[in-house]
Amino acid sequence: MITIDDKIKSSKAILGEKINCSLEVLTPVHIGSGVKLAEGIDFTRTNQSVQIISQAELMRHLEDNTDERDAFINGNYKLNSLKRLPQGKTYTLNTGGLREILEFERNGNGTPYIPGSSIKGAFRTVLLKRMVDELNENEKTDLLKLVSSNKKEWASEPLMKKLFGENSNNNLMRVIEVFDAEFENVDLEKIYILTLRNQNSTTYGWKKMGRNIPSKDNPREATPIFVEALPIDSKGYFSISLSKFLFNNPTAQNELKFNETSLSDFLKLRGIINKYSYEKLNKEKEFFTKLNSYRKLNTVIAEIDKLIDIINKLNNDEIVLRISWGSGWEGMTGDYLDQNWLNTFRQKYRLGRQNFPFPKTRRIVFEDDEPKYLTGWIKIKLNADKISEQSKTNTTANNDPMELLKQKFKVSESKRQ
Repeated sequence: MITIDDKIKSSKAILGEKINCSLEVLTPVHIGSGVKLAEGIDFTRTNQSVQIISQAELMRHLEDNTDERDAFINGNYKLNSLKRLPQGKTYTLNTGGLREILEFERNGNGTPYIPGSSIKGAFRTVLLKRMVDELNENEKTDLLKLVSSNKKEWASEPLMKKLFGENSNNNLMRVIEVFDAEFENVDLEKIYILTLRNQNSTTYGWKKMGRNIPSKDNPREATPIFVEALPIDSKGYFSISLSKFLFNNPTAQNELKFNETSLSDFLKLRGIINKYSYEKLNKEKEFFTKLNSYRKLNTVIAEIDKLIDIINKLNNDEIVLRISWGSGWEGMTGDYLDQNWLNTFRQKYRLGRQNFPFPKTRRIVFEDDEPKYLTGWIKIKLNADKISEQSKTNTTANNDPMELLKQKFKVSESKRQ
């Protein structure tokens, strides 16, 4: 006799099921709400601390204290007109240059969260590069010629339609669904923009905002960016699902023609993402090592090494990738252009300063007034009980893409030495 549990199990086998996941923050992550907190309205500060007062706290305080409400109004809506501030949240850090704070995304309950769309977007960026890399030269040339014939605002549309589908109904990314991850707290981080100074990518400075203002040797003379961010070691929980139905149902296959096998199995997707992240981190390490003539970036390089080491030691159910703000132009586009095509697009769309490397900037999180972290790196752990147990011997040291990639960077490292 078929039980209800049997029917549920059978349905999940056909449709796919949600996989519970944990998300651990490896370097500070900022997901912007689009709101900039203003001094005097949203926060007060001293030289070494910031006190942020949420609008909800302020409204409750003014509602309960009519004299304070009048003082606030008469003080042209400035917090310093109040005799007593709501408690808010206080952060301790050097506030030199602070004028505004980029607020972290929150849900209707005021809880910080990473939208599932941000994680899914990072997945799509990785898949985009892989799919372009798998095109033969003629296919790639024809497609990129079509892209380069478009206006800047719509340049990527032919590429995305070709690789992911002509419309939302036929979009390949329909097969993956990612839900939001909630967190308890955010921290306040100070970020400076490192910018290249020469064509050989061997000297740098710290960006001072303003038209045609040269970068500064001392970051204290540059313009800091203050952001609310999830601190390192924060953990959140969410779920993810891959639709088996859209891959296996004959009618769906006939109509949609989805053939990206990595989206039909978590372990395949995991391998592609980790390979991309490993390669990206090694490129970033090379970038900073080339700049490190005065050893002022040693800590940044050491933190990149830690991330690479984490990837080297991942379990079969773990993924490392970079998401959201601070991932840069390459992080948003997938970094699929070779140098010749990059030069073509730069010239057509006037990207960056001509005759200079592109992109030439990096956002660096400072700690104790020293450069330390890249932004946005996370580790996802899938619920191992729900992952199909594929043989770990399917890939060996001789044919595993990750192993081959590791060997490639070891060779590059030995040549530099």
